Amino acid sequence: MSDAGAAQRAHARLQAILKAVVVGQDVSDPASREAGESATLFSSTGALEPPYDPAALCLLVEHSNALRQNLDAYAVNIDGFGHRLEPAIDFEAEDADARVADAIFLERSAARERGELEDGAELEPSDEEVAARKRELIHLARVERARLQSFFDFCCFDHSFVDLRRRTRQDLETTGNAYWEVLRDGRGEIARLVYVPSHTVRLMPLDADPVEVEDRVQVSPVAFEAVPARRRLRRYVQVQGTDRVYFKAFGDPRSISKRTGVAFASVEALRRADQRDGPATEILHFAIHSPRTPYGVPRWVGALLSVLGSRQMEEVNYLYFENKSVPPLALLISGGRLSESSVPRIERFIEENLKGKTNFHKILILEAEGGQGENRARIELRPLTDAQQQDALFQVYDERNIDKVGGAFRLPRLLRGESKDFNRATAESALRFAEDQVFQPERDEFDYLINRKLLADMGIRFWRFRSQTPVTRDPERMT
Repeated sequence: MSDAGAAQRAHARLQAILKAVVVGQDVSDPASREAGESATLFSSTGALEPPYDPAALCLLVEHSNALRQNLDAYAVNIDGFGHRLEPAIDFEAEDADARVADAIFLERSAARERGELEDGAELEPSDEEVAARKRELIHLARVERARLQSFFDFCCFDHSFVDLRRRTRQDLETTGNAYWEVLRDGRGEIARLVYVPSHTVRLMPLDADPVEVEDRVQVSPVAFEAVPARRRLRRYVQVQGTDRVYFKAFGDPRSISKRTGVAFASVEALRRADQRDGPATEILHFAIHSPRTPYGVPRWVGALLSVLGSRQMEEVNYLYFENKSVPPLALLISGGRLSESSVPRIERFIEENLKGKTNFHKILILEAEGGQGENRARIELRPLTDAQQQDALFQVYDERNIDKVGGAFRLPRLLRGESKDFNRATAESALRFAEDQVFQPERDEFDYLINRKLLADMGIRFWRFRSQTPVTRDPERMT
């Protein structure tokens, strides 16, 4: 038996498990039918199939007793504190003049390499040049900051940028993928960011032919230059109901049809082909990297069986109240034998008068016909509480499952809403660990993407996007 074959069979079993989100033979799942219809539409477009059904992953989060608190902890602690704008050069710092001089030197060196500056030209700026350039940069930085603040205040239609980030984090941790639609104005500048539900989007294969794009490369702290590059890009398709819409990758310069996904030479050629058609907008794709698929994979997939096991445990305990059939007390009348009519009466009594929470304290009375001779009838009260379920089943199993899911997110119990067994010292250590090892690296990755993608496309030179961190204050230390 090969390892590859065993891995494929295990993956097939996981796929089958994902289809059984709700346990119970009498429970229908309309979402699975909808997912099947969507899968047919997606396959007709030629889209790549994700390794796990995104709609089923969303349902698992809704039905799980362990996932949501981890997702909320990520969304709040990574994306819930807003952002700040840090200057590329702090013009009020003591070394501001030196940094401006370095920027001028680097820009002149880059211009010489491009052949825009003579070989004998002086690269080091004079004090007067530094002072004049500093005044110019201060003015440009003020204008640019106002532009950035206005953009982040109004980049979303009906919610804040923080809310957009939290929705994105929820999608990213639920399905492993998240998407923003990037809208541009008539000048081609970024104007709006729109949240796109991740379960409605699929990736198309990489285009066979590379496309020439422009990458902005930093040549000094406050200057960039456009460098041409050839990259293979992909398109995206969204299916909602029976409608499908195509998108292009962020930064794709081509004119692509939003109805068919076909690339045209220009927007005019696209509209000539179909007057009802229009150019596709751009998609910015966030993903939790997986080495075997271009889709992202949620970090908790390894604990999938624990998630499903806890769900089934909850259902077993819930169904006990509607299906328990052991009474707390039996009144036994002995000294004879049961009549033929007693057996169906007992069966009917158990079915109609013992099952369910409304019949929790009813007792069962058994009658017997009197015996012959010296056998005298006796009445006996016999408690049956030992045969009843006293508490929920599989509590230790469920607790271990919850810890396994939390371990997949690397979150301590305190951040999952469990405060027992914590004192001040252990709580501070747990929070510090989560901040240093989990939350801050995720913020840094998000900040890099915003700076490298959005702000670079907007031509931002003087400011860097930084996510805010929580500010904890200890009154005792403050005094």
